[in-house]
Amino acid sequence: MERMIGREAPWFSMEALAADGEHFTRICLSDYKGKWLVLFFYPMDFTFVCPTELTAFSDCREAFSQAGAELLSVSTDSVYTHLAWQRNGLGKLGYPMAADQTLRVSDSYGVLLEEEGVALRGLFLIDPEQKVRYSVIHDNNIGRNPQEVLRVLAALQTGGLCAAGWTAGEENLHPEVPQQEPVFPKARDAMVRIYTMPTCSYCRSVKEFLRKAGVDYEEFDLSHDKAGQAFMKLRGYTGLPVTVIDGEEIVGYDMPRIQKALGLDEQNEVK
Repeated sequence: MERMIGREAPWFSMEALAADGEHFTRICLSDYKGKWLVLFFYPMDFTFVCPTELTAFSDCREAFSQAGAELLSVSTDSVYTHLAWQRNGLGKLGYPMAADQTLRVSDSYGVLLEEEGVALRGLFLIDPEQKVRYSVIHDNNIGRNPQEVLRVLAALQTGGLCAAGWTAGEENLHPEVPQQEPVFPKARDAMVRIYTMPTCSYCRSVKEFLRKAGVDYEEFDLSHDKAGQAFMKLRGYTGLPVTVIDGEEIVGYDMPRIQKALGLDEQNEVK
């Protein structure tokens, strides 16, 4: 199946039970030009999950209307079956129920179960220019939530970027606004020396921490620095790095001691 999002919605023209639940009419895609359309397919009349969906969307008619959207349900049943169902248990819905008895519309929207002759639960949001902007298709055992459809509709209508979990009234994302640089803790003034080896990952981590905390330091590369090698031999140190802060010698990757010596508590550790 080719993608549909961003493309013109497949054309349809179907017989339908009108919104009043009493009369039959013919409904075409062009009837909805200039409006948002919530087009949703369901498997079959007189079933178990379907009436919970159809009535749930009916209960939200006013909210969809306020959002400038029309509702249209579609199944492969006849208009006479739709009428019988509304009169015998379902009740009036207030929006049309279309009859796709030829199966062509279900097929063109990619929701047809050919072996059963029924539609999957496919839902499509079609914009006023009649392009598909949203689609969801899932197993027929699971009903859909109109509130989620309203949320996605509102998000699409902002025309902007909406984060996960966005709800109507929230701000869009604004990537053109530069992100504020993180603020790192400022260490106290101190005389700092660090004895390192190029292959030592702990050494690199401590140096990165010092740089982010704004600490100037003198580095002794033990791979070739004779004075540094003599210092390590005299002290008998084998752990790396050795960080000397105002005369306090800290051996190894002991970040709590390094932070404390610089006047930084553990909560302010630079990640």
